[in-house]
Amino acid sequence: MAKYIYIICPPKIATGGPEALHQLGFILNQLGFNAHMLYSKWKVNPVHPFYKRYKVPFVTKIIDNHETILIIPESMTNLIAKYPLSEKKIWWLSLDFYEVLMNYRGRKKNIINVIFSSKKHKEYNFESNPTVTHWYQSHRTKLFLETKKIDNPIAYLCDYVTELFLEDLPDLKDIKKENIITYNPKKGLKVIESFKNELPQYTWIPLKGMTREEMRDLLRKAKLHVDFGYFPGRDKIPREALVSGCCLLTGRGGTAEFAEDLGIPNKYKLHPNEQKQEIIIPLIVQIMTDFEEVRDEFMPFREFVMTEKNRMIDDVKKLFS
Repeated sequence: MAKYIYIICPPKIATGGPEALHQLGFILNQLGFNAHMLYSKWKVNPVHPFYKRYKVPFVTKIIDNHETILIIPESMTNLIAKYPLSEKKIWWLSLDFYEVLMNYRGRKKNIINVIFSSKKHKEYNFESNPTVTHWYQSHRTKLFLETKKIDNPIAYLCDYVTELFLEDLPDLKDIKKENIITYNPKKGLKVIESFKNELPQYTWIPLKGMTREEMRDLLRKAKLHVDFGYFPGRDKIPREALVSGCCLLTGRGGTAEFAEDLGIPNKYKLHPNEQKQEIIIPLIVQIMTDFEEVRDEFMPFREFVMTEKNRMIDDVKKLFS
């Protein structure tokens, strides 16, 4: 058993990636390991309120040695060189943020930084390094990693929909649905705005400015969740909507293209050239009118999502055995 396990995470940020990292810490400690969060920047009270429920202790510094395991999200691979002795696990929760943030850090450096910066802060470009192992959260990322020369075998590890969305969840037949359509205003808003005014018979509610409990309660009332944005990883909100008994209508950007990552029927995943009123409006009307019949089409993937936590526990046991 590893003596020390540290999970590197940005502080005070509530998105799918940090939640996955806290879920991993929670599971490791439930299994008897000694896992702590190591936040990437110093903050007073760095734990976001959403993640206090996981009760993962945190530290502000670590000792780099052969008894230490570091779990590093793909967005922070520049930290690999900082800890040469530790065993490092890169958890690819998104494929796109690796390159985006690496380029961002590069733009921030001026010539003085480049000359005097320590080798401990250099970017990771898949150099040979036997202390590095890769975990993928999505099938899309697996395909990407298989194109690289990697020293250690890659492995699958996916997060899960938090218990908040499963607590006191009624049977689907007992959930009282209304003519509500939810959407994430941070993703694909331009496409959504182009047709939602054509469907005033439905109540359109953006998922913003609410607590997690309020969001859960709203999704349990809604019939449909729409997301035409880009999916950098296996996004949380669509899975939370499925658990809550919603149907989904999405684009195909990123992981949404792959059935292994978003296993809903293809007719509810629209290519950009299909995202037009003459296709979307009749499809939404059909979903809302024949809701219970359409919802049955989503049941296989919903059942898969409902068992994600048990699979994550089993996978963590294998990875740390």
